[in-house]
Amino acid sequence: MSKNYIARVASCGKDMHPHVSPVYFANNADSIFFATEKGTKKFKDISENASAGVVVDDFDADWLHNKKSANTVEHAVVVRGRAKIFNRGSEYHEMYSKLFEKYPDYREENWKEGASPIIRVRAERITSWGL
Repeated sequence: MSKNYIARVASCGKDMHPHVSPVYFANNADSIFFATEKGTKKFKDISENASAGVVVDDFDADWLHNKKSANTVEHAVVVRGRAKIFNRGSEYHEMYSKLFEKYPDYREENWKEGASPIIRVRAERITSWGL
């Protein structure tokens, strides 16, 4: 997953309307985490309902022409788990550091601890293929 830069987060709040959004992410042994703004739908959903899913995938098949080759890449990891919101503290700082290391844009924005929440999805179930 370290080579992938975009994941998709699935959330569902009290309104029971599913929501999927792309995020920049980083990970450790048992979790995927990402920063967000407090005004986003995913933040609101996860504030109301901690169940979340994350997909990190890598597909390069020519689906338009239904062609696959020996070099076709089809990899994915699907994580389902409980999300937790962090605004400060040692765990926040650890995740913040990994995000800053992976994404130069974050460093350029010079965003400080507490400016944006970081949401961690701790894996309860992991499904993968092509790895």
